Amino acid sequence: MSDGAPIEGTRIAGRYVIERELGRGATKRVYLARDALTGLKVAVALLAAEFNRDVHIAARFSREARAASALRSPFIVRVFDVGKLSDQTRYLVLEAVLGRGLDEAMADGALDAPRAARWSLEVLAALCEAHARGVIHRDIKPENVMLAPTTVGELAKLTDFGLAKVVDSSLDGSVHLHTAANAVLGTPDYMAPEQWRGSTVDARTDLYAVGAMLYEMLTGSTPFGARELAGIYAGHLFQEPPRFDRSLSAMALALEPVVLRALAKRPEDRFDTALVMAQAIAEVTGIRVPDEAFAMAVPLWNARQLRAEIVGDALAGPVTVLGAAAVVFGRDASAHEQVRCVGSADAAAMERTISRAHLSLVWRGGRAWVTDLASTTGTTIDGARVSSEAAALERGDVLGLGPFVRYRFDHGECETGALPPWATLERVDDAGASRCVLFLLGGEATLSAEPDAAIVWRSSDVATLSLEDGALVLSHGGERRVLRDDHTVTLSDGEFISVAIDRSSRTIPPPGTA
Repeated sequence: MSDGAPIEGTRIAGRYVIERELGRGATKRVYLARDALTGLKVAVALLAAEFNRDVHIAARFSREARAASALRSPFIVRVFDVGKLSDQTRYLVLEAVLGRGLDEAMADGALDAPRAARWSLEVLAALCEAHARGVIHRDIKPENVMLAPTTVGELAKLTDFGLAKVVDSSLDGSVHLHTAANAVLGTPDYMAPEQWRGSTVDARTDLYAVGAMLYEMLTGSTPFGARELAGIYAGHLFQEPPRFDRSLSAMALALEPVVLRALAKRPEDRFDTALVMAQAIAEVTGIRVPDEAFAMAVPLWNARQLRAEIVGDALAGPVTVLGAAAVVFGRDASAHEQVRCVGSADAAAMERTISRAHLSLVWRGGRAWVTDLASTTGTTIDGARVSSEAAALERGDVLGLGPFVRYRFDHGECETGALPPWATLERVDDAGASRCVLFLLGGEATLSAEPDAAIVWRSSDVATLSLEDGALVLSHGGERRVLRDDHTVTLSDGEFISVAIDRSSRTIPPPGTA
């Protein structure tokens, strides 16, 4: 695809049939397509030809999928697939939102206050989940909010996590801006002072952008609408935003203190969380979205884990690495490992076949034990139903979550009663093919093109991955590298892997609880 745009009927990745172009941005073109496997309408984003061989932009493109694919909020545009075509073009497959952008809704000026408040609440609900999972968006603006038509109006959906960065908890909840050119990331009219300075950002940086966006929705102009970049910079860093015109509606004027607090120069003077800001909007407008939209991660039992996500050209598919001897699988933030199930036109119904906390997998006595956590559709091993009593999982067994999700279990050789060096759960159903979970339990896992490797990748290079004193170590080409959050490793044949690491203390629900 690098030599030209795909035409109607072109099949992408052997699966996505192009119907028409939806739009294009600085780095990618987006097309409406039909998924031949599921029948669903999807949006396929293709990275522009000039960027396909830039490893840094390619890694950022992959990060968009990695960050967003874990998020399940109805107010976030869902990510289904990511990959690379035979001509090196990288693609991303997303939920198709056949509506308009918030920027289009504001093309003729200010919006009425009820719509502005509701759409802001929906964006805040999206951020509530993203921030709870350690994802800072960093580029919230009207162009990145899609308005999906429904029977009761338009639903705001946040998209484009291409600038997002998964927070490494060793950074104490903050992230450092990072690009190949050490440039500041963001869109000037909505960037918080700390972004302009290139200093650390956190969830309150996103809330500043929501405040700037709400200001624009209510007044028809951005807070610091200078013509030149220097003027916008000076406004965000040193000036107070102009007060609302007193001729605005009573609801708009009631929202002014909320907006001004969100636009405070110092992060500590803003709202602490998306939930707190949403509560302030609801209090002055009486407009609310369902409380469950703001649900945070539930308490879990298990001490500490290392969770890494690896994507890249060399891998057969996304790989989640878990340095934990106990884990819960489920469909939202209550689980250590989220499971997606999309395989029919009724995607929402398919998703509900996996419970919020569906099963637990615990290593004990040198073996893996599976317990169903009172899931609605059940857990199976080779087709046999698993009860609330722990059942042993053996090499080669197929673990089933409900009627659609299947994992094949394998592990490295080990002595009786000892933990294996590694174990894998490889997705083998149609909807999740090529996704893999790797448990690093000790020793090291081989990464190679050999079929008996822990992670099978396309590259001719051979590497090992190990967990040493809580650090993830990649040994490759005679070198040992301690992988850090946001690392991109280029292999000798020019392919790359990109890594995101989350070290967090969590617990998981005891067996027998939903």
